[in-house]
Amino acid sequence: LLISHWACALLVVLNVAMVLIDLIGLMWLWDVSINSVSIINLVLAIGLAVDYSAHIAHAFMGASGTRDERMEKSLGEMGADVMHGAISTFIAVLITGTSKSYIFQVFFRQFFGICFFGMLHGIILLPVLLSLIGPPTHVKEEENVELELTSNNGEKQVATVSSEDPDDDINKAYNIPDVSNSQHAPDMAVGPTSEAMKVPESS
Repeated sequence: LLISHWACALLVVLNVAMVLIDLIGLMWLWDVSINSVSIINLVLAIGLAVDYSAHIAHAFMGASGTRDERMEKSLGEMGADVMHGAISTFIAVLITGTSKSYIFQVFFRQFFGICFFGMLHGIILLPVLLSLIGPPTHVKEEENVELELTSNNGEKQVATVSSEDPDDDINKAYNIPDVSNSQHAPDMAVGPTSEAMKVPESS
């Protein structure tokens, strides 16, 4: 729902399904059988894998430009965070790899696959799919509007006003200085002076 487009959400679901398929293949290679412990970890894998993919997809939908440009922006915005999340999760469970307990061994092996495949699918497979068949953005492109402005002395001029900051564009057209910075603000009285505020003494 937060991705705000059914096609993009479908790509995230497909990405999570691929992570689960890869994880089951890793379980077969690592002699991890299907039991109550591994099933619980598989359910946890869904929540972790969707986290890696949803961030990239959400950033893609919030970017403007072509598909390739939006893909680059989404990776630049969320790619490092996805990698940090996967690496930190793996470091957190790394100590369980030295345990002799069957439960902790299964936990380590499956979480290794979750972090590894989830990160790879989130920053490699999903961006490629989005750049090829990604849906259009829900962010409106910046529109420029030409306005005919008339100054106090009657002179007319055409100013291009953008939807991003129209006030600033109009001020530039009228040559109004930017007084937002106090260093360049002109000296002006903002209220009555202290002399005017004095109350005359009663005789």
